[in-house]
Amino acid sequence: MNTKISSFIVTVAAWLLFSALTVLIVWETLDRARLIRDNDNERIFSTLFASMRTYESYGEAIESSELLRSRIEGIGVYGEEQESLYRWGEAPEFFDESILAESSGKSRFGRYTIPDKKSDRIKFVLKSDRTFVPPVPPEPSAGGTKAGGGFPPERQTNRRREGNSPGPGGKYFYIDIAHPAYRRTHTLLALVIPVWELVFLALAFYFRQLYLRNREYRERIESQKNLVVLGTAAGTLAHEIKNPLLSIRLQTGILEKTLPGTGREELILINEEVDRLSALVYRVNDFLRDAAGNTVPLNPADLLEETSQRLCGRNIVTEDSVKESRVGIDPARLRSVFENIIRNALEAEGPEGEIKAVINREGGEIVIRVMDRGKGIEEKDKSRIFDPFYTTKSTGAGIGLAICKRFLEASGGSIVLENRENGGAVAALKIPEEK
Repeated sequence: MNTKISSFIVTVAAWLLFSALTVLIVWETLDRARLIRDNDNERIFSTLFASMRTYESYGEAIESSELLRSRIEGIGVYGEEQESLYRWGEAPEFFDESILAESSGKSRFGRYTIPDKKSDRIKFVLKSDRTFVPPVPPEPSAGGTKAGGGFPPERQTNRRREGNSPGPGGKYFYIDIAHPAYRRTHTLLALVIPVWELVFLALAFYFRQLYLRNREYRERIESQKNLVVLGTAAGTLAHEIKNPLLSIRLQTGILEKTLPGTGREELILINEEVDRLSALVYRVNDFLRDAAGNTVPLNPADLLEETSQRLCGRNIVTEDSVKESRVGIDPARLRSVFENIIRNALEAEGPEGEIKAVINREGGEIVIRVMDRGKGIEEKDKSRIFDPFYTTKSTGAGIGLAICKRFLEASGGSIVLENRENGGAVAALKIPEEK
């Protein structure tokens, strides 16, 4: 699998794993906050109802306790017709029974819990077929304020009687409790978690980029080491091979003049092999020389046309190609690239007429595609076709594509070889365009 794809998969998997862990932590944090909130609710209820043993109204009981005063926003008792029997704080004047549908669940004690999604408050409603005994304030009051409360004048009969026997009571008991700590936790998590997820995602891709760069640097260093070894060996071999080849060529020239006609065929074979070895030495030297060369602006269409005319006997550049453009590269290096690519296409055992080239502008680059109808590239060879001295042919040194890659990359370009639809191969040469 491609290194970039595999590193991307690992990066995304790491982020998903971290996200799952984050969700678990958030869930546990919120669950803990809910438990604390529910415990606070029970503590407030216990404190309120315990205080009612001392005070005659809910308002007095609330005002007497710092805990109740800071947490309870409103309280009320409502009758069969949802009318108010007693109100303190921000309790509604009439009870709307439809809010019970918003409850997060009904307990076996008839308690409805109604969280307010827009604030830190939670409303509780106790509904019972039995009546709740409304509290009796010391003095009648129109009530309804947080400073105190009582019954409206028409409910004066609701005072406790001797022996604490209840008078007419209410069907609904309503209490509104604030939970600022729970709200702060919820808001903080809602703000921090998305930011933290994005930060971790950015870090994951940053480390992926570092990994890819380090891998590229290691491959480059390894390649440079190989080139040093190859250069030393090739330089020595080229020097040692050239002299014997020259001597062989001189001797075959003498023999051609002295031998009878029957021996000339063997001499021709010897000369062909000498030429092949000489070409190999030249191509190795070509690979090892300065890759960048003398960079000048030139029109690649003109150079490709001239090279194809020489090698194919015709212009392989299509009519719809970009004919005028400028790229910065050494002309000799680019000519060598074109020669190698066209020769490969000619040797691909495809019909010569099927070889063509298309030149396009794509994203600030000039892209030259040379196409043939040969056998294409086998899957097992794709990862090694640019390696020096790797070849799938019975003849050839396997140095041509390595030379193309080296020369193009030295000029800021690249080369990609892919299989062509319906058979054959496509060599895509990309060179930055000069404005």
